[in-house]
Amino acid sequence: MSRLLNKKIREPSARGRPIDQNKQDEQKSKLLDAAQKLLQSQSYRDITIRALSQEAQINSAMVSYYFDGKEGLFLALLDRMSGTHFNQIQRIAKTDQPIRAFIHFILKMLNENNGFARFIYDEFDQNQSQLGDAFIKRFPTKMAQILPNLILKHTAIRDKRQAKFAAFTLMSMVIMPFVGRSIRQKAWKISDDDIATDSWAEHIYKLFIAGCGQQDDMNNIKPE
Repeated sequence: MSRLLNKKIREPSARGRPIDQNKQDEQKSKLLDAAQKLLQSQSYRDITIRALSQEAQINSAMVSYYFDGKEGLFLALLDRMSGTHFNQIQRIAKTDQPIRAFIHFILKMLNENNGFARFIYDEFDQNQSQLGDAFIKRFPTKMAQILPNLILKHTAIRDKRQAKFAAFTLMSMVIMPFVGRSIRQKAWKISDDDIATDSWAEHIYKLFIAGCGQQDDMNNIKPE
Protein backbone atom coordinates (compact mmCIF):
# COMPACT_ATOMS: atom_id res chain seq x y z
CA MET A 1 0.00 0.00 0.00
CA SER A 2 2.78 2.44 0.94
CA ARG A 3 4.53 1.71 -2.36
CA LEU A 4 1.32 2.49 -4.24
CA LEU A 5 0.84 5.75 -2.34
CA ASN A 6 4.41 6.77 -3.05
CA LYS A 7 3.85 6.07 -6.72
CA LYS A 8 0.78 8.30 -6.79
CA ILE A 9 2.65 11.10 -5.06
CA ARG A 10 5.44 10.93 -7.63
CA GLU A 11 3.11 10.83 -10.65
CA PRO A 12 2.56 14.58 -10.98
CA SER A 13 6.28 15.25 -11.27
CA ALA A 14 6.70 12.43 -13.76
CA ARG A 15 4.03 13.84 -16.03
CA GLY A 16 5.18 17.42 -15.78
CA ARG A 17 2.70 18.41 -13.10
CA PRO A 18 4.42 20.79 -10.65
CA ILE A 19 4.32 19.86 -6.98
CA ASP A 20 5.23 23.40 -5.90
CA GLN A 21 2.00 25.21 -4.92
CA ASN A 22 3.19 28.56 -6.28
CA LYS A 23 3.91 26.94 -9.62
CA GLN A 24 0.49 25.31 -9.64
CA ASP A 25 -1.20 28.63 -8.86
CA GLU A 26 0.80 30.29 -11.66
CA GLN A 27 -0.25 27.65 -14.18
CA LYS A 28 -3.90 27.85 -13.13
CA SER A 29 -3.79 31.62 -13.52
CA LYS A 30 -2.27 31.33 -16.98
CA LEU A 31 -5.00 28.94 -18.09
CA LEU A 32 -7.71 31.24 -16.72
CA ASP A 33 -6.11 34.21 -18.49
CA ALA A 34 -5.99 32.19 -21.71
CA ALA A 35 -9.68 31.28 -21.43
CA GLN A 36 -10.64 34.91 -20.86
CA LYS A 37 -8.52 36.10 -23.78
CA LEU A 38 -9.81 33.47 -26.23
CA LEU A 39 -13.40 34.41 -25.39
CA GLN A 40 -12.70 37.79 -26.96
CA SER A 41 -12.50 36.26 -30.42
CA GLN A 42 -14.15 32.83 -30.20
CA SER A 43 -17.31 31.27 -28.83
CA TYR A 44 -17.07 28.93 -25.85
CA ARG A 45 -17.95 25.95 -28.03
CA ASP A 46 -15.20 26.75 -30.53
CA ILE A 47 -12.45 27.06 -27.94
CA THR A 48 -10.47 23.83 -27.75
CA ILE A 49 -8.25 22.49 -24.99
CA ARG A 50 -5.39 22.61 -27.47
CA ALA A 51 -6.00 26.31 -28.13
CA LEU A 52 -6.15 26.99 -24.39
CA SER A 53 -2.87 25.19 -23.75
CA GLN A 54 -1.18 26.96 -26.67
CA GLU A 55 -2.35 30.37 -25.49
CA ALA A 56 -1.20 29.64 -21.93
CA GLN A 57 1.96 27.88 -23.15
CA ILE A 58 1.19 24.98 -20.82
CA ASN A 59 0.79 21.25 -21.47
CA SER A 60 -2.81 20.51 -22.49
CA ALA A 61 -3.05 17.79 -19.82
CA MET A 62 -3.00 20.54 -17.19
CA VAL A 63 -6.54 21.61 -18.15
CA SER A 64 -7.90 18.27 -16.97
CA TYR A 65 -5.46 18.02 -14.10
CA TYR A 66 -6.38 21.36 -12.56
CA PHE A 67 -9.98 21.83 -13.71
CA ASP A 68 -11.30 18.42 -14.83
CA GLY A 69 -11.70 19.69 -18.38
CA LYS A 70 -12.77 22.76 -20.33
CA GLU A 71 -16.08 23.25 -18.56
CA GLY A 72 -14.37 23.19 -15.17
CA LEU A 73 -11.88 25.78 -16.39
CA PHE A 74 -14.66 28.14 -17.45
CA LEU A 75 -16.51 27.54 -14.18
CA ALA A 76 -13.34 28.63 -12.40
CA LEU A 77 -13.16 31.67 -14.68
CA LEU A 78 -16.71 32.61 -13.66
CA ASP A 79 -15.68 32.28 -10.00
CA ARG A 80 -12.67 34.53 -10.51
CA MET A 81 -14.59 37.19 -12.40
CA SER A 82 -17.48 37.10 -9.93
CA GLY A 83 -15.19 37.50 -6.93
CA THR A 84 -13.24 40.36 -8.49
CA HIS A 85 -16.22 42.29 -9.82
CA PHE A 86 -18.48 41.95 -6.80
CA ASN A 87 -15.76 43.13 -4.47
CA GLN A 88 -15.64 46.28 -6.58
CA ILE A 89 -19.44 46.57 -6.67
CA GLN A 90 -19.53 46.38 -2.87
CA ARG A 91 -17.15 49.34 -2.77
CA ILE A 92 -19.21 51.21 -5.37
CA ALA A 93 -22.34 50.74 -3.23
CA LYS A 94 -20.72 52.90 -0.54
CA THR A 95 -19.97 55.86 -2.82
CA ASP A 96 -22.01 59.07 -3.10
CA GLN A 97 -23.39 58.23 -6.56
CA PRO A 98 -23.52 54.42 -6.59
CA ILE A 99 -26.00 53.93 -9.45
CA ARG A 100 -24.02 56.15 -11.80
CA ALA A 101 -20.76 54.49 -10.74
CA PHE A 102 -22.34 51.05 -11.11
CA ILE A 103 -23.41 51.72 -14.72
CA HIS A 104 -19.96 53.04 -15.66
CA PHE A 105 -18.30 50.04 -14.00
CA ILE A 106 -20.46 47.35 -15.65
CA LEU A 107 -20.10 48.98 -19.06
CA LYS A 108 -16.33 49.18 -18.64
CA MET A 109 -16.22 45.51 -17.64
CA LEU A 110 -18.30 44.42 -20.64
CA ASN A 111 -16.32 46.59 -23.06
CA GLU A 112 -13.06 45.14 -21.80
CA ASN A 113 -14.49 41.61 -21.89
CA ASN A 114 -16.88 41.77 -24.84
CA GLY A 115 -16.53 38.02 -25.34
CA PHE A 116 -18.17 37.54 -21.95
CA ALA A 117 -21.47 38.90 -23.29
CA ARG A 118 -21.31 36.43 -26.18
CA PHE A 119 -20.48 33.71 -23.67
CA ILE A 120 -23.69 34.61 -21.82
CA TYR A 121 -25.76 34.54 -24.98
CA ASP A 122 -24.26 31.35 -26.42
CA GLU A 123 -24.15 29.18 -23.32
CA PHE A 124 -26.56 30.43 -20.72
CA ASP A 125 -29.67 30.19 -22.85
CA GLN A 126 -29.36 26.40 -22.71
CA ASN A 127 -31.88 24.81 -20.35
CA GLN A 128 -29.54 22.06 -19.15
CA SER A 129 -26.28 23.96 -18.97
CA GLN A 130 -24.09 23.64 -15.89
CA LEU A 131 -22.28 26.77 -16.96
CA GLY A 132 -25.61 28.56 -17.31
CA ASP A 133 -26.64 27.60 -13.79
CA ALA A 134 -23.25 28.64 -12.46
CA PHE A 135 -23.48 32.01 -14.19
CA ILE A 136 -26.95 32.70 -12.77
CA LYS A 137 -25.73 31.98 -9.22
CA ARG A 138 -22.56 34.03 -9.56
CA PHE A 139 -23.86 37.10 -11.40
CA PRO A 140 -27.63 37.76 -11.81
CA THR A 141 -28.56 36.27 -8.42
CA LYS A 142 -25.98 38.42 -6.63
CA MET A 143 -27.01 41.45 -8.68
CA ALA A 144 -30.65 40.86 -7.73
CA GLN A 145 -29.63 41.12 -4.08
CA ILE A 146 -27.57 44.31 -4.41
CA LEU A 147 -29.11 46.51 -7.09
CA PRO A 148 -32.73 46.79 -5.86
CA ASN A 149 -31.45 48.02 -2.49
CA LEU A 150 -29.38 50.71 -4.19
CA ILE A 151 -32.44 51.79 -6.14
CA LEU A 152 -34.56 51.98 -2.98
CA LYS A 153 -31.93 54.08 -1.29
CA HIS A 154 -30.89 56.37 -4.14
CA THR A 155 -34.02 56.93 -6.25
CA ALA A 156 -37.60 58.03 -5.59
CA ILE A 157 -38.78 54.39 -5.72
CA ARG A 158 -39.92 53.08 -2.35
CA ASP A 159 -41.76 49.89 -3.27
CA LYS A 160 -39.57 46.77 -3.16
CA ARG A 161 -41.32 45.10 -6.08
CA GLN A 162 -40.93 48.19 -8.25
CA ALA A 163 -37.27 48.40 -7.22
CA LYS A 164 -36.77 44.82 -8.41
CA PHE A 165 -38.44 45.63 -11.74
CA ALA A 166 -36.29 48.74 -12.10
CA ALA A 167 -33.11 46.79 -11.35
CA PHE A 168 -33.93 44.21 -14.00
CA THR A 169 -34.71 47.00 -16.50
CA LEU A 170 -31.38 48.67 -15.78
CA MET A 171 -29.44 45.46 -16.34
CA SER A 172 -31.28 44.94 -19.63
CA MET A 173 -30.36 48.48 -20.74
CA VAL A 174 -26.72 47.84 -19.94
CA ILE A 175 -26.30 44.30 -21.30
CA MET A 176 -28.50 44.15 -24.41
CA PRO A 177 -26.22 46.30 -26.62
CA PHE A 178 -23.52 43.65 -26.10
CA VAL A 179 -25.72 40.59 -26.46
CA GLY A 180 -27.41 42.09 -29.52
CA ARG A 181 -24.13 43.32 -30.98
CA SER A 182 -24.85 42.29 -34.58
CA ILE A 183 -28.28 43.97 -34.66
CA ARG A 184 -26.89 47.07 -32.94
CA GLN A 185 -24.16 47.44 -35.53
CA LYS A 186 -26.09 46.48 -38.66
CA ALA A 187 -29.50 48.03 -38.02
CA TRP A 188 -28.73 50.93 -35.70
CA LYS A 189 -25.19 51.70 -36.86
CA ILE A 190 -24.02 51.99 -33.26
CA SER A 191 -20.41 50.90 -33.05
CA ASP A 192 -18.42 49.24 -30.29
CA ASP A 193 -16.58 52.53 -29.86
CA ASP A 194 -19.89 54.33 -29.31
CA ILE A 195 -20.88 52.18 -26.35
CA ALA A 196 -17.40 52.37 -24.85
CA THR A 197 -17.72 56.13 -24.20
CA ASP A 198 -18.64 57.90 -20.99
CA SER A 199 -21.45 59.64 -22.88
CA TRP A 200 -23.11 56.25 -23.50
CA ALA A 201 -22.96 55.43 -19.80
CA GLU A 202 -24.38 58.85 -18.94
CA HIS A 203 -27.14 58.37 -21.53
CA ILE A 204 -28.26 55.16 -19.79
CA TYR A 205 -27.94 56.74 -16.38
CA LYS A 206 -30.08 59.77 -17.23
CA LEU A 207 -32.81 57.67 -18.82
CA PHE A 208 -32.89 55.31 -15.88
CA ILE A 209 -32.94 57.93 -13.15
CA ALA A 210 -35.61 59.91 -14.98
CA GLY A 211 -37.71 56.76 -15.25
CA CYS A 212 -37.32 56.16 -11.52
CA GLY A 213 -38.89 59.53 -10.71
CA GLN A 214 -35.48 61.17 -10.48
CA GLN A 215 -33.97 61.89 -7.04
CA ASP A 216 -30.46 60.44 -6.72
CA ASP A 217 -28.14 63.19 -8.01
CA MET A 218 -30.18 64.33 -11.03
CA ASN A 219 -29.93 67.89 -9.77
CA ASN A 220 -26.20 67.71 -10.43
CA ILE A 221 -26.59 66.70 -14.08
CA LYS A 222 -25.86 69.51 -16.49
CA PRO A 223 -27.70 69.54 -19.83
CA GLU A 224 -25.50 68.69 -22.80
